[in-house]
Amino acid sequence: MKKQSKKVYFRDDVFLKKLGENIRKIRLDHGLTQMELAFKCDDKDYSQINRVELGKVNFSVSYLSLISTALEVSPKNLLPEE
Repeated sequence: MKKQSKKVYFRDDVFLKKLGENIRKIRLDHGLTQMELAFKCDDKDYSQINRVELGKVNFSVSYLSLISTALEVSPKNLLPEE
């Protein structure tokens, strides 16, 4: 019997942390709490926003678009500079 290989997902923790810091900065510049941003993203609580800002979740491009729309900025404004 052949052993199945475990699927490995790419994750760049440094990038996710910098991205989260940018989201947090822009959220604070807009005077929003995590709960208020979560509400604008149709989330029931702030925990997902908290995890995003801490760089703990490898979230989708669609969710990045949702956050950028809620913050009224272009998604590229949320991305870290290299």
